[in-house]
Amino acid sequence: MKPTILSRLTDQPDALDHLLFGLTEDQIRHRPQPDKWSIFENLAHLGRYQEVFSERIKQIQQEDTPTFERYVADEDAGFGEWTQLSLLSLVERLRGERAVLNAFLSILREEQLTRTGIHPVYGAMTVEGWAEFFLLHEAHHFFTILKIGGSLRSADEPMGLYVLSID
Repeated sequence: MKPTILSRLTDQPDALDHLLFGLTEDQIRHRPQPDKWSIFENLAHLGRYQEVFSERIKQIQQEDTPTFERYVADEDAGFGEWTQLSLLSLVERLRGERAVLNAFLSILREEQLTRTGIHPVYGAMTVEGWAEFFLLHEAHHFFTILKIGGSLRSADEPMGLYVLSID
């Protein structure tokens, strides 16, 4: 795996410290609109999709060019399980499973990294391509979390107890 990809996989979750700074768990769980996910649900989706991504990479290693269906969180019981966690448990699990994922990806050999899987929208991608897709997907949700958090911070509501760090 290219060092730049591994570095981004390792470091990108650190943004959560800044994205969640100053928000209470109640705010993190608050849906900005009835039909839009809360910050918490975005995090649960990222945690669950991280598991799905790991499973897909393993399947790519075991099968010749597997084809995957589009992942839909609201249709996945695994996503529901992630939404039942406490904020602290969710973030700890997300970070722990990321460490396992990074360790797995870091030991793949070149011939394993060039194996492909087919995404229903983006077509055939190598393992490194899937990792790029994963990082972009995660960054998109981080940007959504930033926007929701910003609107919550700018509201004239008492902040209560702060979530200063989730390490």
